[in-house]
Amino acid sequence: MYSSLLVGLTLAVGAPGKESPAKDPPSIVGEWVGEKAVAGGKEQPVPAGGITFTFTADGKMTVKEGARDKTDTGAYKTDAKKDPAEIDIIPPEDKKEPTVLGIYKVDGDTLTLCFARGKAGPARPSKFEAPEGTDAIVITLKRAKK
Repeated sequence: MYSSLLVGLTLAVGAPGKESPAKDPPSIVGEWVGEKAVAGGKEQPVPAGGITFTFTADGKMTVKEGARDKTDTGAYKTDAKKDPAEIDIIPPEDKKEPTVLGIYKVDGDTLTLCFARGKAGPARPSKFEAPEGTDAIVITLKRAKK
């Protein structure tokens, strides 16, 4: 009897169950505080007073630099189905600036953004790196504590 119980348990544990539903990727919605940035291979200082990025569920974004009390607004679109996930930063119409194409990843409470900042036109990076001699920037943010 003991051997049939073991066989039964083994079959029950090893049997494939229903696949768990696909999880939604982590969201960037919320407030994020700048931790560091690397542009063209060089560490960039965090602006005096800090910097925060706020992404809302309706596609709006705000970037606030602390000491200068400077706030930029715009919109954003993401495509989490791409690998790496893509983000488009859309400036307000009155700025007459091009959409900034980038990639992003969320790992727990860390958001990493990567953009190309060049004058050559909007090119989307494919890796989270900003080596020397490039116009790429990688920004690391932490989810703001509530």
